[in-house]
Amino acid sequence: MFLLPKGNPLHENIPAVKTDIPELLGKLKSDRFSGYANFVFPASVGILLFESGKLVSVMLEEGEKKLSGFEAIAAIFNQIFAAGGSLNVYKLSNDLTMCVHALLHGEMLYKGQELKLIDVKGLLEKLKANRLNGCLRIYTTDKTALIFYKDGAPLGFFHDGCQDIETSASESQKIAGLPGAKIDVLSTKSADELMQHDLLEMVNFDKLWESTASKQAANLDRIKQEAEERDKKQLDNKLKGLEADIRELAAAYVGKLGQTLVEKELQEQGGRNCFLDRKGAANFLLGIEKSAKLLTSLSKLNEMLNLMKSEIASKTKELGVK
Repeated sequence: MFLLPKGNPLHENIPAVKTDIPELLGKLKSDRFSGYANFVFPASVGILLFESGKLVSVMLEEGEKKLSGFEAIAAIFNQIFAAGGSLNVYKLSNDLTMCVHALLHGEMLYKGQELKLIDVKGLLEKLKANRLNGCLRIYTTDKTALIFYKDGAPLGFFHDGCQDIETSASESQKIAGLPGAKIDVLSTKSADELMQHDLLEMVNFDKLWESTASKQAANLDRIKQEAEERDKKQLDNKLKGLEADIRELAAAYVGKLGQTLVEKELQEQGGRNCFLDRKGAANFLLGIEKSAKLLTSLSKLNEMLNLMKSEIASKTKELGVK
């Protein structure tokens, strides 16, 4: 995931789904905001980078997959409605914003170079001579430090665990001295070049937000309807099983005519759903009792009715019927 300086926090850990994102973006634009909005989801992170009120970059990182531009915007909006997530907004200087852009999108001048194999002093002199705008990343498998550059001069240092840019290079030097330490060098455009495009002017965020919200609402309705249909089918199957058990009991105690009696009483009570209603189940058993009195002995009749009553109570309890 992205390692970025937090700078001056304007918002932290606010629920993204409860935020009117197009309204927030409009405010950041009117305030000529420089910095970034950070969306944190369960399995991904989204970054919207601003330079003087212009949205100059959008990125979504999910595992090894990275999206940018419109694809990233659409994915972030989908994630907000699907997964919730939190929103943080951090203000940075224009210079640091440019360096963060290098970190996210910069051209990779050097990648994965082992520090012990390169002339670090010569590299730094080259960055100064070439007036680098960008970022130098020093890292091991579990530690990372960033050095941000403007016109070849270091703006500051940032590493795991700190909240803002530091002026001391001590932590970066410690990481550089660790076994297996590597270095990446990334360069970016100048601030003037970054300002030449603004995604807020290129994308209708209001329309995209409303469309995403509508799609998500429709998707939730579909999921709810499918769940209801699935529950209804499961309920009907269980009631069919209960009816079959009642029919078997009637046949065992009354003979073949018993199943006919069960069918007749279910029709009288409006079908097998009567088992779900205490009054309906009682009326069903009362009807069976009246119809079967002349077909079996009183003791067998009572035994059958008790077994039916117990079976109905047991199966409907499994269905959550009280």
